[in-house]
Formats: sequence, structure tokens, C-alpha cells
Amino acid sequence: MPRQRKISHHRRIILEQKVSEKSILPGMVLSFGYNIIGVYDRRPLLFFMYEDGGRIQGINLNYLHESRVQMLFSLSQSIIPLMEENLIHLPKDYLRLQLSTSRKATSVNAQLLYERISKRDIHYKNAYRTYLLNKATSMKVVNYNIDIMSKLKTGRKSSVEALKREEE
Repeated sequence: MPRQRKISHHRRIILEQKVSEKSILPGMVLSFGYNIIGVYDRRPLLFFMYEDGGRIQGINLNYLHESRVQMLFSLSQSIIPLMEENLIHLPKDYLRLQLSTSRKATSVNAQLLYERISKRDIHYKNAYRTYLLNKATSMKVVNYNIDIMSKLKTGRKSSVEALKREEE
């Protein structure tokens, strides 16, 4: 299989905050060092979906064009909200797709999101990666500039709330 081309999304990163590996939650965008022989992308930008037995899994945004990244979050937003929160008590709030966790249960988990979005699109499927958590260094949670968030300001709004704002 030919090597995928990496795309820099550095200009879209708003904020990075250090986070411990034990504090990461599904739905976060993470950045970390991954310096293993034979690995092409040594600084993944990962939409984190799942942790299993010392492995983290998700979609490496560095293998997607910006339009596909925005589409990923737009499609995800139609299923479950993307909101700013601070469940793990960092200095500043971070963006997280509200996937179900042990700290905050919701109706959508990573497997359902994968089935609905990633599995159906070859680009997302090809960008899906698994990383060894004990080989990941300098873990950071990333606030990524997502177009739909700038339109909605504080996460998903219902059409009733949007109409009330327009009337005011």
C-alpha cells in the first residue's frame, strides 16, 4: 500500500493543553509524539475514539484534507453534540464530541459513531489508526478550529433556540 500523504493542520489549532494518558476521553482531539521505527507520522493529530488494553484508536486528522476534517465534525455533530467542557479540570475548557464515557454517559459510543460515519467513507477508514499508549509522549488535548462551532458558538443548538435568537 502506498504511503499516505500527511497534511498539516497546524494553522487550525487554537489551543493545546498537556493532559495525562489516564485523563483522555473519547471524542477529544489529541496531539502526541510517537517516535517508533517505521512510523510515518511521528506527531499524530488524533480524533480519539476508543482505548483498549493500552492502545488508543481513532482517526488521524493528518491524513485528511481540511474539508474532510470539517465534514467529519459536521456529520458527527448531527448525531451527537460537540461542546466545550472541562470534566478533567484543565486550566481551560476543551472541545469534545460527547461520546459516552464512564464519567459522562450518553447514547452514542465510539462504535456507533464508527459504524455511522467512518466505516462508510473510505477516507475516514484509511485514516483510522491504533497507537500504543505507552509509546505516546507529550500527550496534549487540542482545541481545533471547527467551522460549525464558530457558527453555533456554544455547541449544538436546537432550531427553536436559533429562532429565539433571531427574533431578539
